[in-house]
Amino acid sequence: MPAEILREAFMKADDRIEKICKYCAAAETLSDPDSMLCRRLGVVKASFCCRRFRYDPLKRTPGRPRKTVPGEELEFPEID
Repeated sequence: MPAEILREAFMKADDRIEKICKYCAAAETLSDPDSMLCRRLGVVKASFCCRRFRYDPLKRTPGRPRKTVPGEELEFPEID
């Protein structure tokens, strides 16, 4: 039962990942930002995706951190 719950949570998170070669572990960037060098298929577009896509989280650029309003207090849960 717990394995099924974890699998469902992973699948939901996996659906949010944009599956393009730009974020694939098997692709490397070239001098042209619109082209990637795939270990399996050779030179492909950065927006291309094959069935062997494997997400590499280190290739994604993180978004900007949320700005806090001056004077706004951060709420932290108390730990007993």
